[in-house]
Amino acid sequence: MKDWLKKQLKAKEEARSALKLKGKKSDNIEEVRSITSQIEALDTEIIEFRTQIDSLPEEEEGEEKRSIEEPEKRNNPSGQVNIMGAYGLGSGAGNTNEQRSSDKYDTPEYRSAFMDYVQKGTKSDNLEFRADATTGTGDIGAVLPTTILNKIVEKLKDHGRIWARVTKTSMKGGVEIPLANAKPTATWVGAGAMSDKQKKSTSGKISFSYHKLQCRVAVELVADTVAMPVFEQTVTDNIYEAMIVAIEEGIINGSGTGQPLGITKDTAIPATQIIEVAVADVNKYEKWTEIFGKLPRSYRNGAVLILADADWNKYILGMTDTNGQPIARVTYGIDGTQEERLLGKETIPVEDLLPSIDDAIDGDVFGIVCKLTDYMVNSNMQMMFKRYFNEDTDEWISKSTMICDGKLADKNGTLLLKKVTPV
Repeated sequence: MKDWLKKQLKAKEEARSALKLKGKKSDNIEEVRSITSQIEALDTEIIEFRTQIDSLPEEEEGEEKRSIEEPEKRNNPSGQVNIMGAYGLGSGAGNTNEQRSSDKYDTPEYRSAFMDYVQKGTKSDNLEFRADATTGTGDIGAVLPTTILNKIVEKLKDHGRIWARVTKTSMKGGVEIPLANAKPTATWVGAGAMSDKQKKSTSGKISFSYHKLQCRVAVELVADTVAMPVFEQTVTDNIYEAMIVAIEEGIINGSGTGQPLGITKDTAIPATQIIEVAVADVNKYEKWTEIFGKLPRSYRNGAVLILADADWNKYILGMTDTNGQPIARVTYGIDGTQEERLLGKETIPVEDLLPSIDDAIDGDVFGIVCKLTDYMVNSNMQMMFKRYFNEDTDEWISKSTMICDGKLADKNGTLLLKKVTPV
């Protein structure tokens, strides 16, 4: 049986090689697509044959002929029937076949070939390559294995406090979303009368461009003998650290040119929602009630306060009453649990995204009050991996690229807190 399976496997592999050669020579796009579909089908059959071969013991001499004739005899069985376990069916104790992933980028063969490509530059038939649209078809990059891509997205959601709260979309770049401020109003009318017709008009639009976010990973530091899970985790951690910092920096301070438009740089936020605050007022309870009172009531649910971690610890946690106790927490001891909330609103202290009011100059934004769900990040959520050799440093450089853009979609629920020095 095993020798028969080997012959079938060899025939499938030869057919695949012939199709691949035919596809390289063809200039007809429809024919190439058909060939690609046939190759993918053969890949699935080849994997199944290999798995069945690995699960069978080696055959003794003289059994080859019986193995070849066995498929023909199955149609006319005689004697005792021996029912073999079906491949890939059921989960009983006698079935030890491993379920294969339907995602070709998540198979052990693809992930292992991807590791060899990153570490050594070795290309394999198991890898899929895509043409680089920037530098020409001669410069190619491999598609990230699905396992690594999934880990990156998972970490962004779990550890990015700002990234986790913004609205994420995957629309095609250049799509315009109309914005409208005016809403129709209902009026009381007498019997037999009709209300005036009203026009529903738009006051602006929001559109997303194509901005490239990229990070580089020093893969040469990973030893050639490293195990595959360790290699994948190393690549994931490096990409995660660079991506999360850049994305959240763009959400808060992006210039809008070649990167997302940050909340602090959005000039379309109404002037009535820009609040000037003096240093002497930051630790006053009544000042914060005044600030939150300027937030429209319909936007208060889910709003968060973003400010520098230094200001949070010095001015907010340092707020005391006339007895020297923390405001409204007379039982708050040195072993008490701190909650990052102010007047019922969640607070997100940040270290590098906003300046402390002590370090800021007049006119600088030191705090933001907003619903982060009003900020939209549009991305294809696909990270392309590429490897090249840097002649200047004699290093193999590995980099990952992501296409995304971001803007504040609804500006009516955002307050910007700016430093002011009283005259």
